[in-house]
Amino acid sequence: MNAAIDTFIGIEATADRSYPFTFAALDHELTVRAFGRGGIKDVFFFLAGQENALAGINSPMRTSKGMVSREDIRRRLSPRSHLSSWANVRLVELELLERGIRVPRTPSTTAKSPRWMRLGFRLFEELTRLDYQDYPHPSAHRQMFECQGEAAFWNLLGHAPLKDNTLEGCLQRQLVLGMCGLPVPDAMQFFEEITRHHLINSRLPLEHLYSAQELNALAAAYTAWLAAHQPDTVIRIGHAGEGVIYLPNKSVSDET
Repeated sequence: MNAAIDTFIGIEATADRSYPFTFAALDHELTVRAFGRGGIKDVFFFLAGQENALAGINSPMRTSKGMVSREDIRRRLSPRSHLSSWANVRLVELELLERGIRVPRTPSTTAKSPRWMRLGFRLFEELTRLDYQDYPHPSAHRQMFECQGEAAFWNLLGHAPLKDNTLEGCLQRQLVLGMCGLPVPDAMQFFEEITRHHLINSRLPLEHLYSAQELNALAAAYTAWLAAHQPDTVIRIGHAGEGVIYLPNKSVSDET
């Protein structure tokens, strides 16, 4: 990627009806320059205001096209694949599921897709109209790609992360992002601030912890940063005709 990119954005799409999108933006130094959440208009206007940006979006780009049923694809897959059970998922999802990574399964039609996926499809379409090009592009100053938060943390850890909707899962993910160089609060400070008084009164010191949605958005933004600065540490999974995702291909355990 030869284009000059200064902003690296991560977007998490969820089933939250009030605030379905959470976004984060990093600069070259991994400083968090923006953090927010809202509806599709909010994230659209944020992305429209970027002069140049690389955006990683934690949402399927398009529906399943039945790639896993093609004979040439079957030959690529593990002999242990239960293809009849996965005929309605995308190849990228089957490949991740085979590795043990829990990911949402994308239906074959928009009508069968949950609301958050439909919003994701719409966001990708709107960004195309804003002249965001598919990564990697040699000259486009606005680029985008599909990412996946759970899979990103799996690769950064080198093993299955703790469940993302738990306190311990959020603590673990925040520690990982700190080890990657992001200026997030030290999650271990949470334990230092727990007192008997806090526990008795059901008041845990959560002000230094990010939510699962914020952590996934940061992981996508970090993947975008890696894609621009260290492309050899990012892998591509899936099929271009149906959807590919980009993920970190480095483990923080390799650096400790």
